[in-house]
Amino acid sequence: MADGQVGSGPMNPTSMLSLRCKSCSAPLSAAPTDDIVRCQFCGSSQKLVDARAFFDQVLLQVNAWVRQAIPVGMEAMATGMVDPIARHTIFVNNIRPRLTTEYGEYRFNCFNVLAQPMAVLPYMMERGMPLSNNPKDVFLFQAKVQQVSALAVDDESKGMISEIGALSVAYGYLLNNAALMAETKPERYHFMKENFEAAAQAVKSAKKLSGLEERFRGLAKLSKGLDDLTSLNMQEAMTQLEEAKTALQSARATAIQSLDMSLMVQGIDKELSVVRSSTYLAEALQYAPGGDYAAAMTPIRNLMGVLTSLQERPFPQWQGRFRDTSHHEEILKVVADIQKAKAGAGAISMLPVQGTVLFPFWAVDIPYTFQTGALWKTQGVEVTEAMLVSATFPADVDAFSGNEPRLVLTDIFNARERSGFFNKLAGKETSISGGGPVREVINRSQPYSPGVLRVIPPLSTPQDAVTLVQDYVTRVRQADRTIQNQLRLSAPRVISLIFVPGTPDNLRPNVLFWLGGLAPRSVGSLTMLATIAM
Repeated sequence: MADGQVGSGPMNPTSMLSLRCKSCSAPLSAAPTDDIVRCQFCGSSQKLVDARAFFDQVLLQVNAWVRQAIPVGMEAMATGMVDPIARHTIFVNNIRPRLTTEYGEYRFNCFNVLAQPMAVLPYMMERGMPLSNNPKDVFLFQAKVQQVSALAVDDESKGMISEIGALSVAYGYLLNNAALMAETKPERYHFMKENFEAAAQAVKSAKKLSGLEERFRGLAKLSKGLDDLTSLNMQEAMTQLEEAKTALQSARATAIQSLDMSLMVQGIDKELSVVRSSTYLAEALQYAPGGDYAAAMTPIRNLMGVLTSLQERPFPQWQGRFRDTSHHEEILKVVADIQKAKAGAGAISMLPVQGTVLFPFWAVDIPYTFQTGALWKTQGVEVTEAMLVSATFPADVDAFSGNEPRLVLTDIFNARERSGFFNKLAGKETSISGGGPVREVINRSQPYSPGVLRVIPPLSTPQDAVTLVQDYVTRVRQADRTIQNQLRLSAPRVISLIFVPGTPDNLRPNVLFWLGGLAPRSVGSLTMLATIAM
């Protein structure tokens, strides 16, 4: 659609502007016979008469700004029909100072957004974008730039106008997408694709913005791929995701060579993480039993909802990690592995015991040193214990909040043998923990296909498990003065993820019960976990 036109009918022959969406202020396409018009960038619907009225308001604001910026009686300068030297003088003395001041703020804020990942996984929301502007103000500013562009007559001024216009337009579309990322609006990926494609077109010829066009093209491909994924169009989704990866990798390589654009690298890396996560989702769906993608999508949709709720829990020790795209990626890789194993195309590490549901546990080595003996018999002892930590511990509020981590793991320090006074005095203690058969349980796990057993995916990563164990050790030391006095060093590390069969009822998971007092008392809310079982 040409500027100043609605469909094929002229709007205002003296204006360089096009009809605008009253919700986001992006250019709006419409035919003269339309009664209702839908914005292709934000999805809002409006009456054509209302869109025209909003356009008139925009035009009034732009013209008022131009009148304030240009000396009285010189308004014709903006049409480009007057002496170039006079136009240049007005641009340098009157227009450029106003533009650079306002543009400086928008440019700074735009680059803050560009440093963030501009992608969100299906059924999830991202509300943490650093937004200081709204698209209406940015598109209005771009309209002002467009209206005075005829005053730029030399190469430097034209280059400035080109850069300002390009980045402002792109910023407006990015703000539209930031709003779409914060909600699970139907068709949001379609609208995100439109915004990214328009942003890519805007910066196409801006040489100082190297890497931006490629990044926006890659994000448009990613949005299209996610739209196909949620529409269960698996083959096309995989194609789009592969093309998105290629474009984003190219954008990263270009950006890293530019001082200005290098700040995008971290955001692009996280977008590539979203691409990988999305690929894992697509792979998981491709292994759906009987090709029933819709049925396989149900627990995945529930899982994404659970991950969204977990990242919004008010526990500061977890918020940063649970919002990180790489955190989702690690979990979704396991989801793909589970679906492959259920289809017989792979295997997961399982215990060969009876049960109806497979619960995930992190197998953890916890090497530590402690001090025993007294006087000249004092000595340090090194011990390596094994622990099992529920990989769904975030579904237990007491554990996730840090109030009671021992609920979701094998409580090895509580199960320790109590050494006699003289053994301690003589330095004959060999351990201050009691892992007992936990190591044997871990060693019994083998790669299997779960077959028809329902499998619950993890809600945590190995690093999460390490953090929880460290918190557990801290709590133990606070509660037990003996351990506080003896324990010197611990460095837990995850060695594997194993799935343990259980027979849950309404109240208990009934898993690892043969460990007696060592058995974890909780794996999280069974009601919640039932919704994500695959």
